[in-house]
This record gives sequence, structure tokens and C-alpha cells, in this order.
Amino acid sequence: MGLFYESRYNNEAVCVFVGRDDTGTGRFACVRGISGDLKKDISGSDKRFSFCYPPDQPGSRHLAVFEAPIDALSHATLQKLEGWQWNGYRLSLGGTSPVALVAFLERHPEITRVALYLDNDLAGRVNARKIKSLLKSDQRFSKIRVSVNPPRGVKDYNEKIQRTLQTIREEKHASRQKQAAVSI
Repeated sequence: MGLFYESRYNNEAVCVFVGRDDTGTGRFACVRGISGDLKKDISGSDKRFSFCYPPDQPGSRHLAVFEAPIDALSHATLQKLEGWQWNGYRLSLGGTSPVALVAFLERHPEITRVALYLDNDLAGRVNARKIKSLLKSDQRFSKIRVSVNPPRGVKDYNEKIQRTLQTIREEKHASRQKQAAVSI
């Protein structure tokens, strides 16, 4: 699929996230530092084709929207870990601008439900409400059901998956210690 891969940018290890058009041509790319804070869109990228993780099965009418590609992938991982029954697209806006979302909805008129999973900070909450209002006021999208779902207790879905994985590790460690104590 070629949606993301590891590379080097200015001698730094990065993950590259690719956005493709309907023919599969790469039209957008951004790099994010693996160990640092590097965040950069590649020159010439078209935000209308931002990173989008497709549904497991074609024909989905659902779209989850995130600020960053890593949050979209974190959401997908949480789905697998926690057994969620959800099948839909996961779109990264590359920030909080609705450009990628509007372009996606124009290309996918079958979408009937949009869940905004923007960050749980002031910018994320404010812009999620603005995007919801924008969609409701646009005749092309006014019938789409829109919900605003910031992650609870954490900033974003990447932080949520990190905390979930830490809890799993701690539970496994405690279980091993308990088993070791019982076997002695």
C-alpha cells in the first residue's frame, strides 16, 4: 500500500506518511521524527490528499478524523487491542484545517458519518466545533452525522495508546511476579 515507511531526513530517522489520490498516486507526504520533534510537510504536497488509512473492508460510510497520522494509526491499534467493532476510513488533517476533510468528502459522497477525534486541547476542541459547524452549514455535507470525540484524560490518541500499552506491560509484569511467587 505504501502509506507509511521509515526513512532519513537531514540525518534524522523519520516516519514518512503518504497521502494518495484515487488512482494511487502519492500527492502528499509528511515526515515526523522518530526520536525527535521534527514535523514537516514535504514541499509540493497537496493537503487535499492528506494521509488516509483505509477501512479493512471497502464500502465503508464512516470516517474518523485526526490531527496527525500517528493518531489515526494509534486509533487503529487501539481498535485491535480492545476489540472494537469499527470499520471506516481514518483521515489525518495534518493539523486542524478542514481542507483535507472537505476534499475527502467531495471525493467520497457515500460517507454518512464523521467522527472528529481531534486533540483534547484548546485548538483541537475549538476547531472540532468549527469543522462540525462548517459541515452542517454546507449543503453538500449537511446530512452527514458529525460527532466530536476528543480522547478522555489524554491529549491525543497517540498518548492514549502509549498509556494503554504501559498498562498492559504493568499487568503482565504483575502477573509474572504473582506466578513466580505462587511457584516458590
